[in-house]
Amino acid sequence: MEKYKIIRKGAFEREAKFEDRLNSMALEGWKALSIAVHGGVVVVLMEKIR
Repeated sequence: MEKYKIIRKGAFEREAKFEDRLNSMALEGWKALSIAVHGGVVVVLMEKIR
């Protein structure tokens, strides 16, 4: 069974902090399926297979 999360970069969040957040999720077993910019906001679809 797959579990999905949509992660958005905050308007005032620094890029390095956002990358750290994604990297910590990757260590937990999440992987990025899709990365997009919507309205100036970076959005990442993450998947974790259980």
